[in-house]
Amino acid sequence: MSVLRNDALEMLNAEVKRSGVKNRWIAQKMGISEQYVSLILNGRRKLTADKAIAIAKALGVDYRIFLK
Repeated sequence: MSVLRNDALEMLNAEVKRSGVKNRWIAQKMGISEQYVSLILNGRRKLTADKAIAIAKALGVDYRIFLK
């Protein structure tokens, strides 16, 4: 059972778009590759609660909006 909302990925993508930052910037903040960030945001890698929280922190948004 996931602790993430069913629409967490869509919400996360909306926050990334709203913030105007690039995947490279998010990746640097998280300490992962830009390609991995892209895979997550495009739904080709599973969005885990840990990754959602890390991306939310990088964007400066409250991570709880992605949780059930």
